[in-house]
Order: sequence, then C-alpha cells, then structure tokens
Amino acid sequence: MKKDFIKGYRLGKPGLEKVLGSLESEVMEVIWATESTVSVRDVLDTLNIKRDLAYTTVMTIMGRLAEKKLLTKHKEGNAFFFKPVLTREEFTRQMVAGLIDDLLVNYSEAAFSHFMQRVGEKDRAVLEKLEKTLAELKEQKDDYTT
Repeated sequence: MKKDFIKGYRLGKPGLEKVLGSLESEVMEVIWATESTVSVRDVLDTLNIKRDLAYTTVMTIMGRLAEKKLLTKHKEGNAFFFKPVLTREEFTRQMVAGLIDDLLVNYSEAAFSHFMQRVGEKDRAVLEKLEKTLAELKEQKDDYTT
C-alpha cells in the first residue's frame, strides 16, 4: 500500500502527530481502540468525554482520513460508517518504513552512521547482530557478482 498518509514529518510532535494532525491522531486512536466499524457519532461521543467537538468537525476529520486511505467509508441510511484500513501496528510499521526509506534515499550515509552509533550506545548485542547481517549481505552480493 502506498504511504499516502505521510506528507510531512513534524519532529517536535509526539506519537502519531508526527505524521497526522492532532485531532486526526485522536480519531484514529478511538477507532483502533474500538476494533470495529464505527459511525461519526460513536467517535464523537468518545472524544466528547474529554472535550466539546461538533459533529461536523469529527465528520470532516474522518472524511479526510478516508481520503488519505486510512479509513474505508460506507453509507447506511443517513449515517456514514468507517473502518480502519490498517491496524495501529501496520500503520506504525508503514510510517516508520516510509520515513527510514526517505532518509536512506536522501541521506543514506549519515542516516546509517547515526543509526549504528545509536544502536551501539544502547545495545552491543544488537550491533553485533547487525554486523553479522552486513557480512552476510556482502557475501550474498559477492556470490551474485562472481
């Protein structure tokens, strides 16, 4: 699936707000927690426990999330119902993959160097595993070129 939801990355923002707006993040968290198809009213009622939002505001946000291909949308009578396209874990995995791919395409040497340094500071065993993987990849490449 194309990562349409990643349009920008906001370094100073927490969690999902790095790639989604604040209210978009809240809406997605409510939908993922529900683990079923939800109406705008369902989401609104949950969000309004802590704040006061208009129905049309939540409907607009959920429509935008559907346009970003994060939600599917269908109409039953006068109500729209939404379902997440990805689980939270799948979304996170794709978001991280997209960001890392972008860094590696545009800044591969700096990104890889920094990654290795950070891993080395945190966990020597992981660094050793990465070194082993790198050696195996080099061997595979040598096997293909000879």
